[in-house]
Amino acid sequence: MQLPTVLEYPIVAIGDLHGRRSWLESLVTKLRRHPVWPNARLVFLGDFVDRGDDVGGAIQLVLDLLREKPGSTGVMGNHDFALVRASGLDGPASPAWRKRYAEKYDFHQTFRSYLGRFPRTNFGDGWVEELALLVERMPRAHKDFLASLPWMAEGEGHVFVHCGLSPDLDEPANIQLELLRRKCWKGYVTPRIGTETHRQFNPEYPVWIGADKRLSENPLPVPGRLIVSGHRQVPKPDVNESRIRLDTSGGMNPPLTACILTSPSAPPEFVASE
Repeated sequence: MQLPTVLEYPIVAIGDLHGRRSWLESLVTKLRRHPVWPNARLVFLGDFVDRGDDVGGAIQLVLDLLREKPGSTGVMGNHDFALVRASGLDGPASPAWRKRYAEKYDFHQTFRSYLGRFPRTNFGDGWVEELALLVERMPRAHKDFLASLPWMAEGEGHVFVHCGLSPDLDEPANIQLELLRRKCWKGYVTPRIGTETHRQFNPEYPVWIGADKRLSENPLPVPGRLIVSGHRQVPKPDVNESRIRLDTSGGMNPPLTACILTSPSAPPEFVASE
């Protein structure tokens, strides 16, 4: 599956989904009444899996919307990245991510959605077998979608990522953007000594996708463009001169929020699922 990464306006960005199909249905019902809808491209800001009660249904609705709206896309969230790397959807599975996904992520509803039950264990050889069964039961289109998610998308005036660019890396914004476009991390970046990114540095976990949660609120600015992100739950859409934060639900409490961007410089308009 080849998802686009360059978007034409108008653009509708949608916050972290986390398996909440019903919330997305409510949001899309409202968006369909908006005059921009017929010509809009959609960009989902990641975290399609975990927490919510209908992960498979939510991903299927996203795929249906992407077919309906050619030129639309999504970006990789940390929950998606954790599942992909732990289960080996994009190549050999990572032992480190198998352990991290088991210990730090709310994966139970993802298993229930595809297996009809919660996982029987989250450690040892049994966990590897459960992950393999999950992959076996997922529809091919869902696996391809998650494995192929880009790390960023962009319009003339906006950059869409799950978390944010890092001021703690030696690489400036333009280089970080190029690495995001190429999905390059390990061996390509250098954290500045003594910074929080240096202290937390993980060669298998890009900060842009979520390893450094601070970046959602205080990303490295991109000259001439606004960063639009999710990742950290906020009580309402949060806008300043360098970024827009959209994750008003965290997959735990509605509403799910969309941001309508009619042009590179137009002010954002927000629509909530309820």
